[in-house]
Amino acid sequence: MARDTRNNQDARMDARAGEGVRGRVERPRRRRATEFEHSSMGERLIAGVPARIMAPRLVFIVCLAALCSFGLLMVYSASSVEALQEAGSSTYFLVRQLINMAIGLAFILIMCIAPAFSLESYRYFWTKPFWVIIMGLLVLVKVIGAGSGGAVRWIDLGFTTIQPSEFAKPVAIIIAARLAVDYFIDREIDSQKFIKGLVLGIGLPLALVFVQPDMGSTLIIAVAVFFMLVLSGLPGRYIVYILGVFAVAGTAALVAQPYRIARLMVAIDPWKDPYGDGYQATLAIMAFASGGLFGRGIGGSTMKYNYLPEAHNDYILAIIGEELGLVGTVIFFAVFIALLVSAFRIGTRCPNRFGRLIAYGSSLMLGIQFFVNVMGILGVTPMTGKPIPFISYGGSSVLTSMIMAGLILRVSIESNQTTIHDVRRQSLSVVDRDRGGRATSSGFSVLTGGSARGESSRGRSSQSGSPRQGGSTRGARSSSTSSRGPAGYGRTGISGGYDRVNLNGDPSDRLRSRDSGPRVNRYDGSGRRDNHGGRGGYSNSTRRGRYDR
Repeated sequence: MARDTRNNQDARMDARAGEGVRGRVERPRRRRATEFEHSSMGERLIAGVPARIMAPRLVFIVCLAALCSFGLLMVYSASSVEALQEAGSSTYFLVRQLINMAIGLAFILIMCIAPAFSLESYRYFWTKPFWVIIMGLLVLVKVIGAGSGGAVRWIDLGFTTIQPSEFAKPVAIIIAARLAVDYFIDREIDSQKFIKGLVLGIGLPLALVFVQPDMGSTLIIAVAVFFMLVLSGLPGRYIVYILGVFAVAGTAALVAQPYRIARLMVAIDPWKDPYGDGYQATLAIMAFASGGLFGRGIGGSTMKYNYLPEAHNDYILAIIGEELGLVGTVIFFAVFIALLVSAFRIGTRCPNRFGRLIAYGSSLMLGIQFFVNVMGILGVTPMTGKPIPFISYGGSSVLTSMIMAGLILRVSIESNQTTIHDVRRQSLSVVDRDRGGRATSSGFSVLTGGSARGESSRGRSSQSGSPRQGGSTRGARSSSTSSRGPAGYGRTGISGGYDRVNLNGDPSDRLRSRDSGPRVNRYDGSGRRDNHGGRGGYSNSTRRGRYDR
């Protein structure tokens, strides 16, 4: 009576387990992980992209949008008076800056979407064409270039002017990244070819930029390329040699022109000649001082009323300090630094060494130009006349900054490429049986998901509550398990499916009873061979096996 009660309980529990498994199998497949969940590899996803890649990309995009919007606002505030006086419209410079940023945004979209501008194409196809174009423009500047302030740096196209030295910056990044990867990482070129590439690819354009003269752009490009080489693994002794060359060349260039020495003297003491060489520097200091802690408010600057020259261009930071004060200036610095940090993180997450150097070089170029302008306006270093990226007015500067931002975003996009491990992972498929028991997937398949895990767990829970009472009890469980329907493991030989061994849910059910073993021939010593089943063929023996104890 007690044994019958236990068998009935086992049958009911197995039936409930079978219903649970069938219900689990019929559920829809698991939905795609959201940004608050984890992927199958244990990574948190944001818009289907791993968070380690998408998070710095989003920070970079947000900071870029904030800086561009803030730049438009400050250009309008700093240039409205001058634009009204010279062009008859207070929005003259604002509209032109907006057009430049729209063109730059189009460049970013093309660079991020078009397959022709992939990292591989930059390395193997676009390097030489870009170098030829830049060299042609720099030579053209010396022939038909337009001058301003004693320097010939622009090419007049009639409707606008372009400054080739600005466009040389992203080209120098691409060339330096290719040379560094070919020499330090892939070992595709020797030292002679590496030095030759640096001299022709980087040194020759820098020489043409320097003789314009444009020492600021020369310094920015040279320092950025130097740090790219350091990050690539440049040996320490070469670092010392290059720093020595920089020191000698910088000193020679400084003493070669009297106006450079005058700028150095202004940086040391701008009040020594407040109405001459130190005029802009002293007015910038006055603008910062009048701004105080919270500033005069947007549009409340007085230095833009024809006091401070180039207020919307090189000295726009002084207007920011006057209108927004120390707090606003610090917030602006924080946003720009966050942009640079996110760009470095994008480079760190990139598995491609070439792309990593592209992101590093672009962020270095933007950061060096930013700090050169800031330190020049604050009087820490001599003023070089370089605009603040994304903020100062200027067509070539804005377009170049947007192009470098596009390079960084392209690196981030290609950081999520499918690897060989992902391809192997995608070749695996999950067996999903329909109600007829047929496998709906083809090829090599594995059992995963709720059906397998659900049955094993259900089987364990249904069988753990009843004691083992020998072969009869196991036989009842086996029969109940095999009758769980098309979702169970025990269905074999079905058309279109896979022949499988019924492993059941509990490991103990996989052990055969005495009567369920293979048929063997036993010689009993009397000249007869009897066929017996079970373990060792002793079906009539009274000795208990090791699994019956």
